[in-house]
Amino acid sequence: MAFKSGDFEYVAGNLAAAPRLGRFPAGDGTYSEVVWMTLAVNHGDGTTEYVELEARGKTKEYVKNMARSDSRPLAKGSFVMAGGTPGKTKNGRRKLRVSVLADRTSLDYDVLDWDYLKQ
Repeated sequence: MAFKSGDFEYVAGNLAAAPRLGRFPAGDGTYSEVVWMTLAVNHGDGTTEYVELEARGKTKEYVKNMARSDSRPLAKGSFVMAGGTPGKTKNGRRKLRVSVLADRTSLDYDVLDWDYLKQ
């Protein structure tokens, strides 16, 4: 699922791989971090598109914490909804600089998931 709202694009799908963390040296002797995720978005016509998600700042910290979570960690196969500003990767794939990320939504809620409800 994908749709646009102004300069923002929103996508929903399953993670095709676990989130990946990258670190880059900054000019002041520290480093800058970024988290990348690959999202498999299924369209109504039966095609699947792979969208690269790039998270920085508070969204990056959220993704890092959810990936380490003991309860329903963010990993390959996790359902995710994301919104951000569109762009392209070096190989021409669609990319979003993520501003909004939700990994626990009613769209992937399973009524029979009793262990999750007990938490």
